[in-house]
Amino acid sequence: MSAKSLPPFSGLGRTQLAEHLRQCAQCSGFSHRVACAAESVHHFLAQRFVTTLTVVTVLALASAWCLF
Repeated sequence: MSAKSLPPFSGLGRTQLAEHLRQCAQCSGFSHRVACAAESVHHFLAQRFVTTLTVVTVLALASAWCLF
């Protein structure tokens, strides 16, 4: 694909690009980073659901054992 076959930028294209860049800037804030981190943790734990459930159960039983 050559540069000659690309259509020239129109005013509407620039407006849409500016809006897209504004939305991207908003999405890269603190809450977006927290949401991405939470999603990563979720995916990590979801892949290891049985192991996570076993570890939580063992820890709960160990803490109950120490209380008695």
